[in-house]
Amino acid sequence: MFTKEHFLTLYYNQNGYALPTVIAIALIISVITMSIAFSVREKTAVAQELMGRSSASFKSYSAYNEVIYNILTSTFTSTGINIYREDGSKSFWNLYGEPIELTDDVTISLRDTSGMLTPMYMAKKVRMLADYVSNDSKKANSFADALADWQDIDEFKRLNGAESFDYRMVGYVYGPRNFYIQTPREIMLLKGFNADFFEEIRDDLVYWGGGSINYLTMSNRLLAALLHNDSLTKRLIQIRKEGNLTGTLFRSMTGILYTEENIYMPSGWIKLEITAREGKAVDSIKAVVLKRETDRRPFLVTQWKR
Repeated sequence: MFTKEHFLTLYYNQNGYALPTVIAIALIISVITMSIAFSVREKTAVAQELMGRSSASFKSYSAYNEVIYNILTSTFTSTGINIYREDGSKSFWNLYGEPIELTDDVTISLRDTSGMLTPMYMAKKVRMLADYVSNDSKKANSFADALADWQDIDEFKRLNGAESFDYRMVGYVYGPRNFYIQTPREIMLLKGFNADFFEEIRDDLVYWGGGSINYLTMSNRLLAALLHNDSLTKRLIQIRKEGNLTGTLFRSMTGILYTEENIYMPSGWIKLEITAREGKAVDSIKAVVLKRETDRRPFLVTQWKR
């Protein structure tokens, strides 16, 4: 017979089972809620990152076009270019690599390539730069001779250089190109070359450009490496910073005369680097542009990297 005691026993047993069930359901709901919230935050972060990258990319490309336009409508000075605005104002952009703030979140850097060195046919000056940076004449001589052996067409080893036999003897699977290097980074293939060393000198190396040298647009380091006179270098850099450095003044202070190789005006080849930021996103464009005095082709882009 179903009594009151049976009913109470059944009631309390069911109530005991219900509590764990409710707790389990609550935990499942909490986990699902947390999972959804995490997924939403993750997707929001991805969306924000994509928007930041897109905005930075747009800013850098817009700045690139503005820089090209300003270069084409500018006039050269001995150390930079004068930019003329539509409102009649004028501003100066240096061509020796000092950062220029185009806007709060866009920075540009311009280099006259004649104020840089090409490893193709300026090996002596590249060796001087290597010597200055490394403070090790033996290392600099080895680098210069190895570079010369890499580019010449013969198999006659220079004193500190390396030809095909030397590469094979130490296990390299290749030998010298026996022709001009195809890019400055090819220097890292030289026997015994340290990639860290390349990072120290690469900002003063360029592939594209003419064979002329403009001391007035060299970086502080390169100028010091070639002049071998720190006090003179500091004075010249200060005069340039004040906007008063000219070819005539440089010649009188250094004794370096104007020649077919030594010029005291920018060559027209300009290496530019643009960096744009949007939040944590960063986008950059690197290019080498040749300004040409022609109507149909006012400029030539010989290198472009994003």
